[in-house]
Amino acid sequence: MTEKILILDDEKPILEIMSLFLKKKGYEVECFCSGSKALESIRRESESGCSYTIAILDVSIPGDLGARELISPLKEINPDIKVIISSGDSVEGAMEKPSLFGFSAALKKPFRAADIEKAIDEAQRN
Repeated sequence: MTEKILILDDEKPILEIMSLFLKKKGYEVECFCSGSKALESIRRESESGCSYTIAILDVSIPGDLGARELISPLKEINPDIKVIISSGDSVEGAMEKPSLFGFSAALKKPFRAADIEKAIDEAQRN
């Protein structure tokens, strides 16, 4: 079964690059610029039995829900999902110790393709 990854970021170029890379690696990918729309999709997919296995969430989405606001409702909907926090900032320790904040891994911006793979590998182990 193909793993489904949800990506949330307010920067379209980041979504495009990550989506292309992950699709080439064989993942099914859905991209969102809105945290509320991402949460709706997570609910819908979970209800249909086609849950996301991994979510890569930007910490701040201007005027909308970001990683910290989404982690609790996301885990309630799908307790098995692996959530990777993504940011260019230190985010009060969440980037250094993601597990303390409910995340499975952290992906620091700017990142390279190898960093995405490393974060996914780490998330799958945690």
